[in-house]
Amino acid sequence: MFAKPYKLKSNNTLKNSEKKQLAQRIQNEFPKATEEKVKDLVPVKSNSSCMKLTLHSGDTVGVYVVNGVPTMIDLGEKLVPTVYALWKAVDLVPTISVNSLVLSKVQGGAPLYAPGVLTDPSRFPHFPRGAVIAVCTSDNGAAGIVGRAVISSGDLLATSMGVCLETYHVLGDLLCKDSKFTKLERPKLNPICYNVTEAITADLSQLQIQAVKEEWPSLVKEETAVVNQPTVIPDSNQESQPEPVEQEDQNLNDSVSTELSDDDDRIPTDMDGLLRWCLLSFLKHEGKNLELPLKTNLLYKNHLMAYCPPDRTLDVKKSTYKKMGKFLEAMEREGLIGVREVEKGVSALVSLQPAHPLLRAHRAPPPARPDSAPQSDAPPTAPPAVRELYCVTAHVAELFAPLKKGAALSAGEVRGALQRLAAERGLSARGAVALDEPLARLTGRQPQELIKWEELISSVLGRMTPSTEMRYADGTVKLIKSRLEPVKMQVATRSGNKKVTLVSNLESFGFDLAALAHACQVRVGASCGVTRTAAARADQLMLQGDQTHFVAKLLIEEYGLPKKFLEGADKALNKKK
Repeated sequence: MFAKPYKLKSNNTLKNSEKKQLAQRIQNEFPKATEEKVKDLVPVKSNSSCMKLTLHSGDTVGVYVVNGVPTMIDLGEKLVPTVYALWKAVDLVPTISVNSLVLSKVQGGAPLYAPGVLTDPSRFPHFPRGAVIAVCTSDNGAAGIVGRAVISSGDLLATSMGVCLETYHVLGDLLCKDSKFTKLERPKLNPICYNVTEAITADLSQLQIQAVKEEWPSLVKEETAVVNQPTVIPDSNQESQPEPVEQEDQNLNDSVSTELSDDDDRIPTDMDGLLRWCLLSFLKHEGKNLELPLKTNLLYKNHLMAYCPPDRTLDVKKSTYKKMGKFLEAMEREGLIGVREVEKGVSALVSLQPAHPLLRAHRAPPPARPDSAPQSDAPPTAPPAVRELYCVTAHVAELFAPLKKGAALSAGEVRGALQRLAAERGLSARGAVALDEPLARLTGRQPQELIKWEELISSVLGRMTPSTEMRYADGTVKLIKSRLEPVKMQVATRSGNKKVTLVSNLESFGFDLAALAHACQVRVGASCGVTRTAAARADQLMLQGDQTHFVAKLLIEEYGLPKKFLEGADKALNKKK
């Protein structure tokens, strides 16, 4: 992650409240983080700051610095401790051991392979696939590498080949060499001991016993010697003929050529082979310029299907994998790609191996992409149309028959249905409604009691589930059975008495923050970017100066966001520019 140069985007000093929020987040994400350990990592009386760094890949990460020492790396969905933090809290994450020479290889940029891991039972922890783990050496228990486990501890015990760790941070990378930080030396610590009985018992359910195979399969067929194979002694009168030998060599060359060009111009006929062929073609042509991470649903829809021949149909459900995740796991075991979960339930392609022999030998024409559609005059981040609805529940299902439970209605449709019901049952009075038995039970009143229309409608709506409908430009509709929090604008003061405008909850309404930040920067002529506070779970838009009037006018007049979904809209619009 920090093997290549990065850029400093911002550096904000943490307040005491933000330090407490960071400490609470560490306790929530790391089960072994006790209060004493957290106080040691993030003391209340400390000089702490949050640095936003733009990596070489284009991704933005946060680094929490405590007293000049980088302590935590914020990836958005989770925190990753640095090697310095693990020197203070050695058991914060599971730790595996490697040979001393392996650490220098990883510091040079090589991935961590399974053969380099020491499987000493007393030093081998239990962890699932995707967990954050640390790596120490056999002669020193101080962590030297922090990363994400590509395979679980059970699979690591069972396999002897392949990449087992996706490196986040390694001792000696550019983050450690930054001149802003205090220089520390790696201490000498004793290795951590684990309960081998618990580890083996927990891993038994995860073991996937498979035949041992190389990470990159051999491209040449190996001939195994057959013991006691009878040989034919040629007749001495017959002259030796070189033709069969040449023919045998030719067959061997053909077999090698077949393996080398297994994914060549000949497109596989089966669906499994076609999936693999499309993935290899995509990585061959676009792997060098690919922006990672790439979500797997976009990989399948926008990239793999583009490489499918026009006379074929690519459908992962018709393959033996059935799901895209199973197919990518198989390709990860072959060493072609690296996949991890970037959000809850969302996986993404995070790495690839352009030097893999299969990619080098693959030959495929570039995809025939359709001509780009003409650009429309619509805003680049046009959000979906938002509408407040109410879902029918069991309490009011009798009033809206034949509609079933879960049907969504607007407030006007609810009023119209109640008016028709009152007219059919003869309950309408002058400006009021005479309650029958079902309406009396619903409102908590007595039968035949008169009630105003507004009170009746309010009572019925209170018994229904508030929902939000989001209708996108392509015609798709998404129903969320809850009320969305409105977009909030806040003017905050930063160091030097400089004001900034923070706009939150934009992503809930379908806004693309990166595109919206660019549009704001161009139109208002001030600095604008995407940021996140220490305790926030979602990104915010940050504009230089008090820009509430501009933001309100932009969201309401140009993007069509209703005023009721923007907190303080009237006050912001009435403010002078």
